[in-house]
Amino acid sequence: MATVDNGRPLPLWYTLPEGFRPVDLSADPEERMEANYIALAELCPDAATGQLVASALAFEAALGRLVEDGMVHFSSFVLRTDDDLLLTGICQISVTDRPAGDPHLYPHSALRAHPDQPDTHKAVVELPPGLAAVVVADQAVTVPGTLFGVEGESTSAVRTATFHLAFPRIPQAVVVSLSTEVFEAQEEFLELATLMAAGISFTAPTPDPVPKSAPVAASPFG
Repeated sequence: MATVDNGRPLPLWYTLPEGFRPVDLSADPEERMEANYIALAELCPDAATGQLVASALAFEAALGRLVEDGMVHFSSFVLRTDDDLLLTGICQISVTDRPAGDPHLYPHSALRAHPDQPDTHKAVVELPPGLAAVVVADQAVTVPGTLFGVEGESTSAVRTATFHLAFPRIPQAVVVSLSTEVFEAQEEFLELATLMAAGISFTAPTPDPVPKSAPVAASPFG
């Protein structure tokens, strides 16, 4: 999948694993809100109309802020593990500026920018697109009640795996982040996050060659 940032093509391609449902960031916001409203109504048939409208509006507003901050992809994912657990979460891909210079040095500077905290693990790993800084962290996330059309707010425990990779020829970096509340599927979640980051490419995919037709044998009957 090719990437566009504010209408500008980027040298960034990626492949979504099975079970991912992307949000079309190029779609008309009103049409996207209406589709989100319909999906919420099917998911929560007992919710009041006002709650559904408020939730759709809040999601669209949050999405707009993320796009302004450089997000180029947003998707949800649902997969069933071998242990019959339902692994759910969200995936974001963002593009950010990085210091000019050797792209191989960027992962180390990205790690230094993340403070050392409990329940945080950091490393530099080798992936097909290049060196990547990876940060796995557990944190409490405050969820505004407006997302659900209610007052107040709630707190959720979330595990996030974030990969930072430098574009090889421009002073920018791509950040791939997956989050989940399903802590029981830690191994499968980390494998999925690594698979997603490993699928990043900074060169356009080569089209599959067109198979050549087999030569037609001459008929022995003329």
